[in-house]
Formats: sequence, structure tokens, C-alpha cells
Amino acid sequence: MAPGAKAWLKRNSARASLLLLNAALLVRYRRLTQRFLKRMRHLPNFAAPVTFTEKIHWRKIFDDDPRFAGLLDKIESKEIVRKRLPWLAVPKVLWQGDDPSQIPFDDLNVPYAVKCNHGCAMNVIVRYPASADREAIIAGMAAHLAQTYGTRKLERSYAHIRRRVFVEALVGKDQDYDPVDYKLCVLAGRVEYIVVVAFRSTAKNTGHLDRDWRPLNIVQGAIDSSLEIPPPKSLARMIEAAEALGSEFDMVRVDFYEEEGEPIFGEFTVYPRSGLLQFDPASFDGELGAHWDIGASGYLSRLPSRFARRYKAMLVAAGYLDI
Repeated sequence: MAPGAKAWLKRNSARASLLLLNAALLVRYRRLTQRFLKRMRHLPNFAAPVTFTEKIHWRKIFDDDPRFAGLLDKIESKEIVRKRLPWLAVPKVLWQGDDPSQIPFDDLNVPYAVKCNHGCAMNVIVRYPASADREAIIAGMAAHLAQTYGTRKLERSYAHIRRRVFVEALVGKDQDYDPVDYKLCVLAGRVEYIVVVAFRSTAKNTGHLDRDWRPLNIVQGAIDSSLEIPPPKSLARMIEAAEALGSEFDMVRVDFYEEEGEPIFGEFTVYPRSGLLQFDPASFDGELGAHWDIGASGYLSRLPSRFARRYKAMLVAAGYLDI
């Protein structure tokens, strides 16, 4: 058989094997499949992902990188940033513990947020400490601590976090403690996409930009994407910090605030919107996905099992990965 024919046969055999694997994954992870199909209006390719949203789902299924838990832990992540980038400001933790009933409310005299460290949307903003509803805060935090976040959407790394509650000083004094949120997506060590979220206390208003602050003509689902806003004074330093912090990962999002012209670290995200971002035009999903090399992921770099080694070989043979 001619070399070209052998290469063609090998490539198509690998693609057929990946199609079979994907069919098995669609059934095995049927809830993820159903959510993806309902939101994105097409079946995902979990086995050989191409788009950004498919690759987030691929990460959830395959890549339970032990480093992710440290990034997602809202207390531990601050220590990671302090060690890696001592110059970058980090919101001050005023108290932390396992029992929300021990929160020292009487000692808190600056605007603050009470948060749990092991999930999203587990926080209470207190702009006026004297009027804090202590009982409601304690009850809410206790309920959050009892929850294993991320189970329903297969965001497995959250389950590895030791659950704690903490009090964090609010940032954004010069913005009435409602600061603009700058979300920098780092792919292969480079910021490729920025989402800006403003005016969260009234209505969620977003803007989508490239690293040079040029607006991208895209919309994300039903979210208002009409925000027009000048770049933060510290944009260059945000990009520098995001790329330094994200350089060892195939993809990570690093969020920042700005106060008095200085960048402030917010948090890391490894499952942006749990992989259900409805980009319009849909082609942007593929454009963004093209910057993400899952071959550099922890799973395909470590190759922890015989299956992982065979699976990577299939992806390479099928042309989805470079050697």
C-alpha cells in the first residue's frame, strides 16, 4: 500500500474511533449532552472538541487537574497570586473559619463581603456594616457550606476544596463599591479575549474586546453586550499579570478589578459559564477554540493511564492534535 494511502487509512480509522468514543460519551454524560444541546442547539463533540465551549466540556470530563482546586479556592488562590506576583494587589481577608456563627461582626467596620471559598454566587455584600443582617448571613453561609458545589454540572475540582467561610474587604471605593469586572481569558499563555462586566447591582451590562481593547462584534446569549467603556488605566498590567498567572495552563480566565488606577486580583475561573456560552455569531466559538491547545492540558501532558496514551495517539492520528 502506498504511504499516502496508509496515512489516509490511519487518519480515517482514528476519526472513526473518535466518533464511536463520542457516541459513548454523549450517552455516559447525557445530562451534559442535554444541557449543551438545549443551549447550543447542536450535539457536542466531547471526544475531539474544536470549539471553546466543547473544550470546556472536554476539560470537565477528562481533565481533573489537581491544580484547579487551588485556583478555584477563593482563599488559596489569593496565596497563589501573592507568591507568584507580590506586586499585584489582592483583596484583604478580614476573617476566615469553618463556622459562620463565629464571624466577628462587631469588629467589622468597613464595607465587606462574606463568602464561601468553594463555589460561585456564595456571597453577601455588606456596604453598611452597622445594618448587616447577621442571622441571615450566618444561615446563608451555613447552607452554602453544606453544599458540594459543581456536582450537577460536573465541575469536579470544586469538590476537592476544603470548605470555609471568609470575610473580605470590599474593593472599588472610588466606584461606590460596585467596581467594573475585567475578565481576561488566557489561552496558551496569551490573553486572547476580554469580557467586561459593569453595573452589576442594577443590570448586567457586558462588553467583549480583544487584548488591544478593540470591540468584538459578538453577543453572548440574552446578556446585554452593548457596553462601551474606555480601557482601564492598568490594562497593560492586567494583561501582564494574567499571562504570568496563566502561563502554566492550557486555558484559564483571570478576573480583575481596578481601584485608583491599580489592578486588583479578583479570582480564577477554569469552567467559564460551565461551557454554555452562546456566542453570536457562533463562528467566534470556533475562533476562540482554535487558540486552545488541549494537548497542553494536564491530562494529555501527564498521560496518567493506558487509555490516556491511546486516546492521545488517536487525536494525533486524526489530525486534532500536533505531536
